Amino acid sequence: MNFWAKIRQSLFIEQNVFVLSITVLFVLIAFFVWYPVLPIYLQELGANDFQVGFSYTLLALSYTLMQFLGGILSDHFGRKLLIIIPSFVFPFLYFLAGNSSNWIILIFFLIIANSLSALQLPSFYSMIAESVPKYKRGIAFSRFELFVILGITIGPAVGMVLIPRLEIKYLFYLTSLTTFFCALARTFWLKETHHYRTKIKKFDSFKKLFNKKMLLIILALSSLFLLFNLATHGPFISLYANEVMNLDKSKINLLFALGGLAAVIYSLWGGKIIDKWGSKKVLLLSSAGLGTFLILWSLSSPLWPAITLFAILYIFSQSCHIAYDSFLADITHQESRGLVIGFIGTCTGLIGSLGPSLGGYLKSQIGPSSPFWAGLIFALATSLLLTKLKD
Repeated sequence: MNFWAKIRQSLFIEQNVFVLSITVLFVLIAFFVWYPVLPIYLQELGANDFQVGFSYTLLALSYTLMQFLGGILSDHFGRKLLIIIPSFVFPFLYFLAGNSSNWIILIFFLIIANSLSALQLPSFYSMIAESVPKYKRGIAFSRFELFVILGITIGPAVGMVLIPRLEIKYLFYLTSLTTFFCALARTFWLKETHHYRTKIKKFDSFKKLFNKKMLLIILALSSLFLLFNLATHGPFISLYANEVMNLDKSKINLLFALGGLAAVIYSLWGGKIIDKWGSKKVLLLSSAGLGTFLILWSLSSPLWPAITLFAILYIFSQSCHIAYDSFLADITHQESRGLVIGFIGTCTGLIGSLGPSLGGYLKSQIGPSSPFWAGLIFALATSLLLTKLKD
């Protein structure tokens, strides 16, 4: 048994989950070397507070619009093809982004990259769900999210070392090279899981999308994505840490690295909690916890108490992500899984993408902590809506 097979067996990860996890790990390491300081870099390239917030709205929006199409194509052509083709375009986009000297051009290439990621996303969720028995989905998604958060953790730690020594454009080149090798790995080692082909012109599945339960799901998850885009997915934590807590770029990367480390530890057993309690209950509690600790973090002042609260915040954020993945798998069926996941992702993402612009407006009109209070409101709304959702 070779080295990688032993690692995979020790983590109880099926091959598809392992390949997706490892490639996502390396892509995210390279991506998060520079992403935590992207808001500051945009300001250095001439963007103001509102333009930074609007840029993140466009990034969030681009990450959602293609999900519906991606889901339809995934059900028709299979999961593997929809993962591989975008993977080979990313290297060119990140190379061009690295050469950008204007913030508008930089955001343009990142928007295209996000759109292709959205095209892939339904196939990611579907392939993982279809690669393991239903009773192991929580564990499978927790292992996948373990590698995701490892990438999000290691990346800023590497960035903390590299950013003072290299221009950011070279970090984009690193991301370009990494995504190319990961595209090759996915081509050789992913196995197709969807052998039932749904015709694109078949509209029976579309009718099932419009009912009261689906509306409640979309409202709850839209509120969740508004919370994400005001918290860990948005620019406001980095901006607040820089402007109010007076942390430089290296310390901001340290904050994200240590927060990510706490989430890594949680991911080792978070899936078992979901398989025991259920994805909806864990998602409900985790969203409330994320909103609460987002406020507590913003009220802290010394560095290490702030890091401690940020670590707890990140644990709740990671729990939300794992529960969200499992929740989508639980409410879908293989024949139309890509379609339904893509539909939900597009609808919730469209609404959630308003978060950064809302936060940017609140920040400029009220103060730097106002986006976090808005996040708390959406956290409580998510929990309330999920309690009304019948299993």
